[in-house]
Amino acid sequence: MKPTYIVESRKDYKQKLGNHIMFVMQKRGQIALYVIIAIIIVAAILVIFLVPNLRTNITGGEFSPVSYLKGCIGPEVNSNIELLAKQGGYINPEGFILHEGTKIKYLCYTAKDYETCVVQQPMIKNHFEKELNSILEARANNCARNLKVEYEKRGYSVSSSSVESQVSIIPSKIRIDFLTPMTITKESTSTYKGFEVEIPSEMYELLLTAQSIIDYESTYGDSETTLYMQYYPNLKIEKLQVDDGSTIYTLTNVVSKESFTFASRSLVWPPGYGLR
Repeated sequence: MKPTYIVESRKDYKQKLGNHIMFVMQKRGQIALYVIIAIIIVAAILVIFLVPNLRTNITGGEFSPVSYLKGCIGPEVNSNIELLAKQGGYINPEGFILHEGTKIKYLCYTAKDYETCVVQQPMIKNHFEKELNSILEARANNCARNLKVEYEKRGYSVSSSSVESQVSIIPSKIRIDFLTPMTITKESTSTYKGFEVEIPSEMYELLLTAQSIIDYESTYGDSETTLYMQYYPNLKIEKLQVDDGSTIYTLTNVVSKESFTFASRSLVWPPGYGLR
């Protein structure tokens, strides 16, 4: 039998050891808690100091007038290009064929049989630009005025003159030039002669192809569309012959999904011709 003092000594040792372990665990827990609190405090300080700077960079220093104008006028450009393209490049076409409720402009036409057509619009691209510019003029003015207001909201002093806009259809894009000189001042002064906005589009290729087809129609009375599609892999051309001898052409870029539709009536043979 073990002496009582030894048993009690071991009990005391176990109790002291247990108390020590508990003390160490509590200390570690407290230290971990302090570390977490310290991390939270540091993170809060970083947020307080960095977020205002981040907000300033996003809404102030990095504000892009071109991006603003593109967002303002871009949807209007796309919707009106689609409208014009369905009607042969005209807002209110005269000399058209009505097909499925749409007025499609004759870009080459003759009412006579046996004769090649007369070109109705020798500069299809230029006319399309003119029509689109006319449609967008009011919207362009509003966007330029709103740009000035947006700068003023951000604490800038803005001086600007009258607004003019100009549409150009060029390879792979539609370009809108805002010819509106503007001077903005805050901590420093910046002067702009104008702003250039570009909208992705393949309309240039479609309009030039339409011009070429019209040239063939006026010269030979028809066109061989397979040659165009061989040369332009992204181009699809559909020819629809209607009862009066007219042809409705639809040119589509299969990648961008843009299309241009127009009509022609050329070298028409009357019903029964050649029959005896």
